[in-house]
Formats: sequence, C-alpha cells, structure tokens
Amino acid sequence: MIIALISVSALLLTLVVLLVVLRRSRVKLCAAEEELKEIRETSSRKYRRLEQDVSFMREFFQVIASLLGEMHAERQVRMIPQALLRAIVQIYRPEVAAVLVKRKPQRNDLYTGDRLSIAALHSIRGTIREGLEFRFGEGQVGIAAKRQQVMVRKDFEEDQLASYERARVTSEPTWDIVAPMVVGDKTLGVLAIARPERHHDTERDVLEMIARIGALTTQNVEAYRKKEVEAEHDKLTNIFNKGALLKRLDLAIIKARKTRGKVSVFMFDLDNFKIYNDTNGHLVGDRLLAKLAQLVKETVRSDDVFGRFGGEEFLLVMPGRSVVQAMAAAGMIRKRIEEYPFEGGGTQPLGKVTISGGVACFPDDALDTVVLLRLADAALYKAKKGGRNQVLRAEESGLNPI
Repeated sequence: MIIALISVSALLLTLVVLLVVLRRSRVKLCAAEEELKEIRETSSRKYRRLEQDVSFMREFFQVIASLLGEMHAERQVRMIPQALLRAIVQIYRPEVAAVLVKRKPQRNDLYTGDRLSIAALHSIRGTIREGLEFRFGEGQVGIAAKRQQVMVRKDFEEDQLASYERARVTSEPTWDIVAPMVVGDKTLGVLAIARPERHHDTERDVLEMIARIGALTTQNVEAYRKKEVEAEHDKLTNIFNKGALLKRLDLAIIKARKTRGKVSVFMFDLDNFKIYNDTNGHLVGDRLLAKLAQLVKETVRSDDVFGRFGGEEFLLVMPGRSVVQAMAAAGMIRKRIEEYPFEGGGTQPLGKVTISGGVACFPDDALDTVVLLRLADAALYKAKKGGRNQVLRAEESGLNPI
C-alpha cells in the first residue's frame, strides 16, 4: 500500500513538473513566434522600403536623364519651367508643385525690387495660380530665394523670422521643400513642392539638383539667345541685319504658301544720304540712321519685321498685309520721317530728311523671295528717279515680274 502511494505521488510530481515545463515551453514558443513575426514584419518593411528606394532612385535617374536631354536641346527660356515642373511632379507626385522665375521690374512697377512669378504650376487643390508674384524675402519661396538655400517645412517652423515672413503671405501654400535656382550669386528662380506622395531620405538633395540643372540651363540659354540676338542685329541701329531679314522673309513666305496668305515688303532708303554725310559728318549720319530706325520701329506692327538691308537702305517685311495695306503703312512711315526734325535736315536738297521706297506683295507681284525683292527695289529706284520722297508699288515700276 505504501509503495503504491509513493508511486502515485511520484507520478503526480512528474506530471506537475512536465506541465510546468510544457507551460514554459509554450511561453517560449509564443515568444519565439512573436519574435519571428516581428522579424518577418521588420524584414517586410525593410524590403518594402528598399523596394521603394530602388523605385524612387530608378525613376529619379530616368527623369534626370530625360530632363538633361531636354535641357540640352532647349533654346527658349520660357519652355524651361514646364520641363522642370514635369520632372518634379513625376518624381515626387505632390499635390502642389510650382516653378517660379525671377521677374524683371517693369517700367510702371511701383515695387522695383526683385520678385518671383509662378511660371509653371501643378495643383490638385488650392487657390494658387500661375502669374502669382512674391517679393524676395516674402513667403517661403521668397525667403529661400533671398537666402539662396534649400529649405524644408521644419526650417521655416524653427526659424522665427522665416516663420513670421511666411505667415504674412496668405495666398501661399505650406511648402514641404523649397529649392532656389542659383548660379554664382544670382537667384534665377525657385522650385517648390507641397504634400508629396513619395518620400525619400535624399528628397531634399534631389530637388536641389533639379534646381541647379534648371539654373544652369536658364543661364546657358540666355547667353545663347544673347549671342544669337547680337549675330542677327545691326550694331548701329539695333534692328535686324540683312541675313536675319532674309531668313524671316523666307519663313513668312513659306507660311503664306501654306495658309494662302500674303506677305508684303517695303524697301526704302534715305534720299541724298551722301550729301547729308558730306555736309554734317559721318557721326551725325550714324545718329540719323539710329533715330530713323527707332521711328520706324515705333510705327510698325509688332508682327512686322524691320531691319537694315545695307548702308542707308532698309527693309520692312509685313506678313499678312495686302498691297493696299502695305502702301498705307509705307506712306505713314514716309510721312513721319519727312515731318521729323532730324539734326541737319535743313541742309538737304529737299530742305528735310526724306526717303524713297517701293512696295511688292507675295503672291500678287511675285512667287518667291528673289523676285519680290527685285520688284520692290525696282519700284524704289523709279521713285528716286521720279523726284524722291515718295513710295511706289511694284506694278508701277515697269518691271515684268515673270
């Protein structure tokens, strides 16, 4: 009996010990399962983050490569903001993105300091609009432009002065990243994004890189355009030279052929200009040419092309104008020059500075550039032989256009 009780007690003790061990093992197993689950979740998060990083960087390099190609081929400053906007929208997918450019003060502006104007805008919501302007030092974009440094939302919140300046501009959204487009010591514009869908540890550096690309491209295109303008303009009169005139006349005729439109030309030169130079001197003669060019530029339409054809000879290309309209425009120019009190004009044979010219029209008088100019020149020559200070049209020149 005693032996049986001992055996039962030993068995119970063994069962108790076994239960305790099982419970502890179960606890360890649950802990291990939780740890494994956490490791899996952490690994999954790290994997997803790594996948997002790879996706972000892959798309970033693709966008940058595309942007660099586009910027290299760009020859118009006004097209650069749209290209930059496409790049930052594709990379960040923000609710609001804007490209602002430095705006030159206008003659009638009350505020003469530097300012930024929104040139390109992507906005899912909000009241911000293209053309909205900010002064340097005003709002987030103005502060970043003035300081010439990339700033994020935290920078504005921690900087009391920046926070105060930002609060003064109610029309500006709260930007997450603002990157100025800086070359040397000049701020040419600003890139800004708000509430981006995609985030990355290098998102600040990425926007700064895009801003630098935009700044360098803007500088290069402006320099190219300046050289191009210098190459196409006559230095004395600051109007188109002969090469630029012929190129634009050819383009106007090509367009007129496609649209069945008209292109008129008015070729004229100064009457007795040699006498004027001999009497008043070449420096005064140069001033006369420059002033005459200014008067004509003030008289013609914005889409007309005016330039110096050579010496004292000038050419006005008038797209879309008939012979009648061109003759009226030419007559207005002749009258304005005749009535203007040019220096030394009283020494001229006619007692004033005058011009003689000829008008020809495509396709009425000629079907190509060479014949059109030849007819206008022939009409000019006949106007001179007929007493000067007059304008004749091609059909009055007596020259057969065929």
